[in-house]
This record gives sequence, structure tokens and C-alpha cells, in this order.
Amino acid sequence: MKRIIFFVFSLLFSLQIFAQEILYSPTHRDDDVDIYFDILGKVGNNFIFYKGLGTRHFLQVVDNKMKEISNERLKFLDDRLLNIDFVLYPDYFYMIYQKQKNRVIYCNAAKFNDKGQMLGNEFTLDTTKVGMFDNNKIYSTAISEDKKKILIYKMRFTGDELTLVSKRLNENLATTDSLRYLFHYNKYRDVYSDLQIANDGSIVFSKQVTRGNRETSNNAEIYTIPVNADKYQVLPLSLGDKYIDEVRIKIDNLNNNFLVNSFYYIKKNGNIEGLFTALLNKNAMLGKQAFIAFPDSLRAKITEGKYRSAFDDMFVRNTFLKKDGSFILVAEDYSSQTSGSNWNRWDYLYGSPYYNSNYYNYYPGYYNYYRPYNNYNRNQVTRYTYNNIMLMSIDSSLKPVWTNIVLKNQTDDNNENYLSYGYVNVGKEIYFLFLEKIRNQQVVSNQALTADGSITRYATLKSREKGYHFMPRFTRQVGLYEVIIPVVYRGLICFAKVDFSKNTVQ
Repeated sequence: MKRIIFFVFSLLFSLQIFAQEILYSPTHRDDDVDIYFDILGKVGNNFIFYKGLGTRHFLQVVDNKMKEISNERLKFLDDRLLNIDFVLYPDYFYMIYQKQKNRVIYCNAAKFNDKGQMLGNEFTLDTTKVGMFDNNKIYSTAISEDKKKILIYKMRFTGDELTLVSKRLNENLATTDSLRYLFHYNKYRDVYSDLQIANDGSIVFSKQVTRGNRETSNNAEIYTIPVNADKYQVLPLSLGDKYIDEVRIKIDNLNNNFLVNSFYYIKKNGNIEGLFTALLNKNAMLGKQAFIAFPDSLRAKITEGKYRSAFDDMFVRNTFLKKDGSFILVAEDYSSQTSGSNWNRWDYLYGSPYYNSNYYNYYPGYYNYYRPYNNYNRNQVTRYTYNNIMLMSIDSSLKPVWTNIVLKNQTDDNNENYLSYGYVNVGKEIYFLFLEKIRNQQVVSNQALTADGSITRYATLKSREKGYHFMPRFTRQVGLYEVIIPVVYRGLICFAKVDFSKNTVQ
């Protein structure tokens, strides 16, 4: 009997030792599900969160044990705030934001320390005069991987011309150069992507031409602007008789390449056949490209009686680069159905054409952002569906190595904040975190992708306290094994720090 008791005690002790450690930040009565929030990450030894409550804006700072240090209102921000971005460094961070005063849009910045205290005064990076009916969300921001290059830019069209104006900044937000270019533009057919900036300061973006914003494209170009160059370079993608949808560009700073990915079709608005992928250098010179057909074995894994359309609801979510130039592509099966209307893939890809604005803004949907509950239309029902995750390894010669599927099935009505997945990249594995129902309880599943393409199922994420509802899709990695996950507790938003260093296999 003593041996049995000792064995049970040892088992319980080992389970406690290897369970994930979860610590929660305190809640505030105003932080309900209708706020906006952003997990900035780790600065110094603290974690910083931004929260927007109507016309009020806050920075919440917690320590490594998730104990609150401060929750201060940013009084210099008001209802004139239009957009906000953050750039984090080891001991401080910048806030870059837009606000309007009369008919002038200001792109301003402010510097903060690791305790969320503002250092000095806010300062202006750029200004623009706007008309009465112009879209006032003008500026966009891009940040290099090493955070030593920052790009602020705006696009304005007049007639059939698109004007791109941009400023390259260094890590001190000092302007290193300014650029101004004119492009031919048809607002009914042309789709420009957002701009990205490499560690060396090179800029890259894409342009696609369609017959309408609800169609695939047989005409796509990659634009690059090298450092210290007066002219941009253009590479037309060689698509032959095939079509592609949204172009996704990933900067490979280690190998000085731009990686281009898109799903391809053999018929206009037909079914997705596979992956188009291409590599080009900083001067828009093509290195190699390939059309990779998805194998029948992969179709068989994910299809539910719709063999030809098995991939038609897939969207590229992530691209993980490797040192040798190979990469892993991650895509997710997503669709939505609103009462009285049909699901259309291109509504999600290209968004609205902004006909009533002189400024062009490219917003690829709400995928990466929390949507407050009051953003949803309660007068109609929208069902969101997030299903399987597709994984595909491509070597440096752009040949497929392996494919796999993380099986999941998620639906919800009028709320997608609890759907989809988050990830944790620990080097030897990538953890995929998502909600699934087990024995009528919602738990956070943790399935890991290994280097050889196999899937390991780890123990589910469990909280010792009841009433915490996780939103894994907004997971922010803050250490090798540490993440911050937003949660809802009694109708209030707070944040959980999770340590996965003691994962156990289920």
C-alpha cells in the first residue's frame, strides 16, 4: 500500500513539475471585450501592453511575474489618433502614430523606457495636408528584421497616377533618405501590396493587375528599391498560362533574397492547383522559380468529398526561413458565411477598392488583429470557419521535401477571436496552439512540427484557475519558450504568460 501511495504521489508531483507555468496579469474594470489591445512584447525585464478604450489610450506594464507596475493613460493621445505602431528595442521602445489637427495629418513618434515612461517630448516625422473627403489614415510603417531600418510611406493617386512618398529612418528615427516615385495606376484593376524593408534598407513590394478585385491575376510584378538607388527595379513574374492570387513576399536577410509565394490556378478563377514560388535578389534579378503541384496524397488528407476544391479555402499564414535558403510554408483553411451572401475568396484577399479616397491603403484583412465585440454586425449572422493547417517544406532549389497536415475544425458565429492558431518557434520545433473541444471543454491544443515534418502532440495547455478563456491566435512570443496569450476572464481582457520549457508528450 505504501508503494502504491508513493507511486501516485510521485506521478502527481512529476505532472506538476512538467505542467506549463501560467501567470496572469491583473484585470481592470474598463478593459472589457470592446477594447483594442496590442501585446508589444518584452522591454528590459518587463512586458508592455497597449490598450485603446474609445478616446483613451493606455500602456500597461507588468514585471516578469505578471505583477502590474503601471497602467498609465497616454494623455497626449486623444480621439484624433488614427493609427499606431510600435518598435521595440532591448531597453526602450518607440510609438509611431498618426493624428489629425484641422486638415493636417501628423506622423509623430514618442520614445518610452522599459517602465512605460515617456522620454522627452513627442516629435513629428512627417505631415500631409488632406482634403475634406480624403481618407485620413495615410501613413504606413515597415520595420526591418533587425529593427535598424524603419520605413514610413504614403501612397496617393490622382487620375491614373499613383505617387509613392517614403522616408527611410534609422534606429534613432533620424531620416536617412526620402524617396518619391510616380506609377501608372488603375484603381479598378491594380493591387499594390504593402511595402517591406530589408536589413540593408532595400525596399520591396508587389503589383498585380486583375480585371476586377474578385479575380485571379496573370500579370504580377515585383518592385525593388535598392539602397542609394535613384530608380526602382521591376521584375515581371513569368506565369505563362497560369494565374495566381495574393502575392506574399518574405525577406531573407541572411541570404540577401526576396522569396515570393502565391497559390496558382490553371484556369482563371478555377481551383487552386499548387504553390507558385520564386527567389529574386535585391536588384529584382530572378534566381529561380517553380510551380509546385499539390500531391494527391495531400488532397486526400484534407478533402471532405470536395477533391478538386480541397485547397480553395487555403490562405498563406506564415513562412519560416532556414539558414540554407529552404523554408516551411504554413497555410490555413478559412472561410466565412454571412446570412444572405456567399463566401468569396477574393473579398478576403484584396479588400475594398477605396473609391472615395485619394489615398491608397492596402489592408489584407483583420487576421492579425483582435476585433472588439462591438465591431461585429449583430443584425446578421456570420459563421467563421477555421479548419486544417497545411505545412509544406521547400528546399533551396524550390523543390518540395515533405507535406503534412495539422487537423482541426473550428467554427463560431459573429466572433472569430477564439479561432485560428498561434505559434511558438523554439528552433528544433514549431508549436501550433489552437482551441479544440475535448469532453465538452475548450482546451488549448499544442501540436509541434519537427524538422522531418512529423507532428508531435504535447499535453494541452491547462490553467489551474477556472474561468480564463484563451485567444491563441494573438499569441506573442517573448522568449525561446515563453509567450504572452490574451485571455478573457469574467468579460475582461487580461494577459497570460506561458512557459513551454517543460512540455510533455501526450
